[in-house]
Amino acid sequence: MKKFLWILVALVAVFGLALPGCGDSSANPTTSAPPLKIRVATDATWAPFEFVDTASGKIVGFDIDLFNEIAKKANIEVEYVNVEWDSLLAGMAQGTYDAAISSITITEDRKKEMNFTNPYYAAGQIIVVRSNNTTITGAANIKGKVGVQSGTTGDTEVSAMTGVEKVAYDEIGLAFAALLTNQIDAIVCDTPVAAGYTKKNPTQLKTVGAMLSAEEYGIAVPKGKEDLLAKLNTALAQVKAAGTIPTLLAKWEIE
Repeated sequence: MKKFLWILVALVAVFGLALPGCGDSSANPTTSAPPLKIRVATDATWAPFEFVDTASGKIVGFDIDLFNEIAKKANIEVEYVNVEWDSLLAGMAQGTYDAAISSITITEDRKKEMNFTNPYYAAGQIIVVRSNNTTITGAANIKGKVGVQSGTTGDTEVSAMTGVEKVAYDEIGLAFAALLTNQIDAIVCDTPVAAGYTKKNPTQLKTVGAMLSAEEYGIAVPKGKEDLLAKLNTALAQVKAAGTIPTLLAKWEIE
């Protein structure tokens, strides 16, 4: 009998200790890590990838939507900083910003000064002329004044051309304004940017010839931030696997 009572007491003690925790969520708390806060540079002059929406004053575009999706996957809180192109590249080389997304072509020279994620978009350089121009039909006969944005791969392409006068601008929009007002004869720029401007000005602008180069865009990360680079690559892979990139390209009418 005593043995039975001792067993009963032991069982009550065990269950008595266990029961209070059954309905108490604090006994097994679930906590999530706070988001990593980073500053991301962009040159918001390259519609439809990144530009300032005149109605809201906010930076919008394909690149911004893409990085926001990556940030969700990686538990990152983003502050976008709108900077000029040359300052963006210099800032990445100096570690001024945590990352940059701005239609940045991955090149060997740039990889010496900053790291890049895996590519997320394939582009290239293309020639844009006025619609009534029948002289320039491609790289073989391009001549006259050719506009570029300073420090871009378009700048590099035109610098290697002969028989042309390169005219460099701080923003690609200034180059297109010059082309539309007959100040220059052609522009060399990224294919999606060219497509955006020709769609807006279908009777005034056209692209000619084949692509001058094959390029890929990546997100830039300063040297020394390899942990962030790995985090972004992991999240980018998840975004790709979810089929998000084609959806965003369709949203911004990018081919």
